[in-house]
Amino acid sequence: MITWLKNLFFGAEEPKPTLKTYTPPVVEEPKVAKKPSAAKSKKESKPDLGKMTKPQLIEYAKKKGIKVNASLKKADILKSING
Repeated sequence: MITWLKNLFFGAEEPKPTLKTYTPPVVEEPKVAKKPSAAKSKKESKPDLGKMTKPQLIEYAKKKGIKVNASLKKADILKSING
């Protein structure tokens, strides 16, 4: 009865809320067995430059150290790469 009176006049102590943090579920990547690669030659094969887009050709030229201008036509970039 004393607790009832305390609650009546002083208010019941409310339980302190606890913070629950969201922890996302752990998703494991499926393990894919690596296929044995075909016998690769030590020399890189030259990609088919004719099928590449202009931005791809510009990036390829930069990797090879060939200076090309983005304002050039695709044919001109191909000439610069091929020499």
